Amino acid sequence: MTEKYSRENAAAIILAGGKSSRMGRDKSLLFANNLPMIEKIVTQLKDHFPEIIIGASDTEKYRFLGLPVIPDLEEGKGPLMGIYSTLLYSSHEINFVVACDIPDLDIKYVQEMIRQAQNHQIVIPTWNDGKYEPLFAVYKKSVLDQAKELLGAGKRKISLLFDLVDVKYLPLPADVKWYKNLNTMEDYKKYIEQ
Repeated sequence: MTEKYSRENAAAIILAGGKSSRMGRDKSLLFANNLPMIEKIVTQLKDHFPEIIIGASDTEKYRFLGLPVIPDLEEGKGPLMGIYSTLLYSSHEINFVVACDIPDLDIKYVQEMIRQAQNHQIVIPTWNDGKYEPLFAVYKKSVLDQAKELLGAGKRKISLLFDLVDVKYLPLPADVKWYKNLNTMEDYKKYIEQ
């Protein structure tokens, strides 16, 4: 049942607008399993989401994906602006947001986040140490006003949004193996070796 629900009632948003400064080159186009990383993510999402949106300033770069590419309404305002701009474009109330440097997705976990979002505005994975993953989370369009307010006040931290809306913190399984966030070339090389 959850699978059917996620296919019909949510959009997936891949944020690819970052500068990749720690990686030293565009991480969204680094190859993983013979595909550019961003395409590997799209491949995992396409059977489950009727709408997939790319958030990026360079609309030409991702033309090969055949998906809408939505630039930030204002440049240089960080990922909160990326989330805001793509949520505005999305035709779904519930949106799964993922960064382009998280190559492997656990769709069952994503579906659980979407299920939880029926009763909350944001569903965000948390680790045992209390850290959380704002760029692998579910956001409802109902957070748009609060996000706009923060951005208008020059505030760019996504976590500031959590104080203004209803958030569900969803613990990641203690033995989670699939979650990798490839920020540096070292992370990427390690991932490829595995």
